[in-house]
Amino acid sequence: MKFGEKLQKLRKQNGLSQEQLAEKLNVSRQAISKWEMGTIPDMENVVKIGRYFDCSLDYLMNNEMDSESEKDEQIQKTDTTHRNTLWKGISVGCIVIGIILSCLMPLFAKLYQGFEFKNFNECFTNPSDYIFRFPLLGVLLLALMFLGVGIVLLFLIFRDGEKSKRQQCLQTQSL
Repeated sequence: MKFGEKLQKLRKQNGLSQEQLAEKLNVSRQAISKWEMGTIPDMENVVKIGRYFDCSLDYLMNNEMDSESEKDEQIQKTDTTHRNTLWKGISVGCIVIGIILSCLMPLFAKLYQGFEFKNFNECFTNPSDYIFRFPLLGVLLLALMFLGVGIVLLFLIFRDGEKSKRQQCLQTQSL
């Protein structure tokens, strides 16, 4: 995190506007705005900021990861992203399997019609009549199950994603 981001974070955590902070540090509001946009203040003002917010100059000026908690947050976000990607892949896979099985049902019915004719010398004239008979009914139910599971998983993933976005917005607004 850069100096400007840290300053803005500290200011918001303390519930201060740029004007209020400028007044406390005896500088202009424009100076605070510039510092938050990326300009580095002179050393005297950096010391004032450190004293006001009770933080070290090392913390303010070091652009590397600030603390273990931020590293943990970043790791947690990465884990959540990987987990969501995995679940999205599983749900899309279920949907694709369901669609493929559904599309192959007429072929399975035709094959089963040929099987019945070959083994019993009789069969229905329309292959689609076999779709709701024992072996093909199982395949149809399996296809519907895959489709249903995939759609429900996608719905849950996107609903959780929307919840986390709303929580982030609320956290940002509260700062």
